[in-house]
Amino acid sequence: MKFSYRARTKEGKVQKGMIEAFSKTGALSVLEKYGFYVTSLEEAKKLSFFQQEIFPQKVLLKDITVFTRQLSIMLKSAISPVEALRTQVSQAENQKFREKILKIAEMVETGSSLSQAFSTYPDIFDSFYVNCIRSGEASGKVADSLIYLAEHLESEYNLRSKIKGAMIYPIVVITASIAVFGLVMFYIVPRMTDVLKDLSGELPASTRAIIFLSDFTKGGGWILIVAFLGSLFLIPEYLKHSEKGKKFYERISLKLPMIGDFNKKVYLSRFSENLSVLIAAGLPITQALKITRKIIGNSIYEEIIRNAEERVARGETISSVLSRYPKEIPSFLVQMVSTGENTGKLEYTLKNVVDFYQGDIERFVNNIAKIIEPVMIIILGIMVGILVISIFVPLYQLSSGGMGI
Repeated sequence: MKFSYRARTKEGKVQKGMIEAFSKTGALSVLEKYGFYVTSLEEAKKLSFFQQEIFPQKVLLKDITVFTRQLSIMLKSAISPVEALRTQVSQAENQKFREKILKIAEMVETGSSLSQAFSTYPDIFDSFYVNCIRSGEASGKVADSLIYLAEHLESEYNLRSKIKGAMIYPIVVITASIAVFGLVMFYIVPRMTDVLKDLSGELPASTRAIIFLSDFTKGGGWILIVAFLGSLFLIPEYLKHSEKGKKFYERISLKLPMIGDFNKKVYLSRFSENLSVLIAAGLPITQALKITRKIIGNSIYEEIIRNAEERVARGETISSVLSRYPKEIPSFLVQMVSTGENTGKLEYTLKNVVDFYQGDIERFVNNIAKIIEPVMIIILGIMVGILVISIFVPLYQLSSGGMGI
């Protein structure tokens, strides 16, 4: 049975969510045990279609990162897993995530291992996460495995945040430009068209073009413009969800000028970091490659890793396999992997590779952020200049005594 609850933590923070239990008494007992002071507890009723959330709350990478870091610190401080999870239940701000942690804590308390409990929610804790913890359990170093995971997730989160941050400015400018374009085409130009057409002499080509574009937009052309802009977003999304389209999209994304090189570094950094963390956590090379293959996020690199996995199982080295793909795998990475294999310190050489590529990625993102601003200003300046020349120059000439006189 599911129960909807409303409670307060020891710090006085109000929390609400759902909990599964055999009875209301059982649900109350569990919540109190996890440090909640329950103020309301009712059996959850099945919601109708109109009562369901249109945009359900998601568990974000930030939530998982903070949870992993705090859990690793608590386990490293010799706090029991159950007690550490109980603390996380009361601290999690995301309602959906809090419910999952509560269930995980219950499972661990009743005898399940951490890896078994986490594997219950593969949409939140992927195979990489679960296998790292499973390896830590086998070696008796769960806290260390969680520290590896926390560092990995923080690195991934920081990279995504920088990329999103670099895109905020152009998105705002483009949105504002579209709004201004609509205002000019629908309201300003139509009101000035009659005045401009009454001018003696021939209108400038730019003015005629602006008038034509305004008439076209008002006459239904805006549908084509919206469809075109929408296709710029929808076509890549369609390609990503089509098997053949996905491979085409991913291959093209590696060949684009500048962007292709950036994407390669992102995938190579992800490959190196995942493999490094898994090897450091104690997983066999073939298993580490298998897990890395599933989460690399690109079918071209997935095929390369699959080949490496099969050949390494037959006794070959990773570097000898990677060297067969000079277009996708640079000689720098091959040499670093070879050095790690020869010295028996592959996880450390891979970590150095990660540091190198992430430094390059951060510099690229920072440079793009610096370049985008002046480029957008120039584009806006050109747009304003065209508008001034097309609309206001003829009006100025009219006020100065007419055109063609």
